[in-house]
Amino acid sequence: MIIRFAMLLFFCCAAQASADKFYSLTGNLMANNQLLLTYDIDKCCYLYKRSLSFNLLESKAAISKLTFPGAIRHNDEFFGDVEVYRGQVAITLELDLSQTEGRVDGLKLKANQQGCSDEGICFLPDETILTFSFLPGLN
Repeated sequence: MIIRFAMLLFFCCAAQASADKFYSLTGNLMANNQLLLTYDIDKCCYLYKRSLSFNLLESKAAISKLTFPGAIRHNDEFFGDVEVYRGQVAITLELDLSQTEGRVDGLKLKANQQGCSDEGICFLPDETILTFSFLPGLN
């Protein structure tokens, strides 16, 4: 029993430590107060659409609209029928800056995600923090 627990702990830790090798998130601040977020996902892995969530940190700005591209239907051994993303996925976030006071110099975004490999190893839920600086005249 102890050996099984140790093996499970090892695989969970190994999966978490290596998740950033299988998918990464980058972001670009676009005109009209939009953020374009791009996940690059290794060809052997996928991200669950339902696991993707985004929050602005330390800001009175708000996310007013999220636009997700179409996802792929997948029968997952852990979660059943789900929607997933493979390869590269671009998500657009529209920002509402109406509650901010004065000029907004930057934003911090927390992204949550979870994915699996085709070999049946699922990564623990994970988060990424991205920081954006506004350019003059953008907001």
